[in-house]
Amino acid sequence: MTEALRTGRVLRIVAFYVAALFLWEGLVRSLHVPVWLFPAPSHIIDVIAEKNSVMLFHTLVTLEETLLGFAFALGLGIVCAVGIVHFPILRDTLYPSLIMFNSFPKIAIAPLFVIWIGVGIESKIANAFLVALFPIVINGIMGLTDIDPELLELVRAMSKSRWVLFWKIRLPHSLPFLFAGCKIAISLAVIGAIVGEFISGRAGLGYLVLSANAYFNTAMAFTALFYLVLMSLALYGMVILAEKFMLPWHRRERSE
Repeated sequence: MTEALRTGRVLRIVAFYVAALFLWEGLVRSLHVPVWLFPAPSHIIDVIAEKNSVMLFHTLVTLEETLLGFAFALGLGIVCAVGIVHFPILRDTLYPSLIMFNSFPKIAIAPLFVIWIGVGIESKIANAFLVALFPIVINGIMGLTDIDPELLELVRAMSKSRWVLFWKIRLPHSLPFLFAGCKIAISLAVIGAIVGEFISGRAGLGYLVLSANAYFNTAMAFTALFYLVLMSLALYGMVILAEKFMLPWHRRERSE
């Protein structure tokens, strides 16, 4: 994509969202919609200016829960994927168990974490970990197994070592799949942390939304959602940047 096309695309996106905000503001004001029912962007900006320090505090709480849950999911997810691919007993036992466990509604499991772990940050981290684990494991397995059989036979003929096959072929080939799973998992980790805050939160953006709704402070709830969207986009962007940094060859292949 040339620089001119990229600049034009950015301008179109910015123009779309600016027009949407003006339309939102105009409709709310022309229809005289009460602030408690549906706030205008100007009301949300007022809350941001007045409560920015409070919003940042709650954002950092949710960010910590999300990152820790995602980090645990990434570490264990990679270990599970490697184990399932290389050990038949895990493929026959752990893999079906993960699929079955992933089918459970996460909102139903979240209260159990409060009983088992407590109302502290640990239960929110557990929620974020739980929802982020499955896409990492699945994409890791796909990346480790979706390899040309002829290439595998060639490497096996040159070296009988499983480690050589893993480090030279399987691991590099699995990284694009793994990053695809991370993009899904980081977004799900945010959702998991928010669900945990809904259940037993004392701080965080999810707690703030729930508290604002209880007092019909819709402008505060929308502001919390705005910070949540910004945080989610920032985390997603960090995964993309990490992918571009670690896999420059993959980026070149897609652009060709």
